Amino acid sequence: MVTSCPNCGQALNLTDAQQQKIENALAALAPGKSLKFNCPLCAKPIEVKQEQQEQVQEPVAAAAPESEVKAKTRQEAPAAPPGVLQPPAPPDLGWLEKGDLGQGEIIEDIPLVMILIRDEAIQTDVVQLFEDMGYKAVLPHTAAEAIESMRFSSFSAVVFHSDYEGSLAESSFHEHMQGLPMTKRRYIFYVLIGPEFHSMYNLEALSNSANLVVNENEMAAFPLILKKGFRDYDELFGPYLAALEATGKK
Repeated sequence: MVTSCPNCGQALNLTDAQQQKIENALAALAPGKSLKFNCPLCAKPIEVKQEQQEQVQEPVAAAAPESEVKAKTRQEAPAAPPGVLQPPAPPDLGWLEKGDLGQGEIIEDIPLVMILIRDEAIQTDVVQLFEDMGYKAVLPHTAAEAIESMRFSSFSAVVFHSDYEGSLAESSFHEHMQGLPMTKRRYIFYVLIGPEFHSMYNLEALSNSANLVVNENEMAAFPLILKKGFRDYDELFGPYLAALEATGKK
């Protein structure tokens, strides 16, 4: 089982549920296929093969002629003696010619955070903070794209700047968040950032249907503010959400 990212070298620290999901996905793969997912730390692709199907293959040199690369991608299984079970064919290496890994399966248990911030400096800091916490950041280009993404993906957190669409009162995305059914909204930690907010003012957050508000002039303290917000959220809603999951109502 893969325990660290071959790209960045950092430990993946996968939960038992994520490890089990990888094992189940590997067991369901067809012979010669592999499971691909993005590293939650560096976002680069990781490929995992079934241990019983791994073949020792000669590595392709970076400077090898194109004809040699093509020859290596057309491997055939060695002929088995009569009466001996034919082993599965070696994996198809055709992707080496295309130079990409294609679209593989992903681990859905990696939490997603949607970030809608125009200011590049603030956006970069927020993205980095959440990625350091193990989240995969999604950065829609428009509010309409963000709303559409929420129809097909489950986000654990959303960070929205009040000037993303001019003002909070005119924001179609903020209106969408306010109108979400509680069966979906209760699982999203909604953070509002803007010059009009008072950081960690719970009454202000409640009046804006958010879980946390942060004044943009206090972004230097955002990591600590966010961790405190997550802790308060877990203390308040954790037992209730756990009870819902235990009764199959999640």
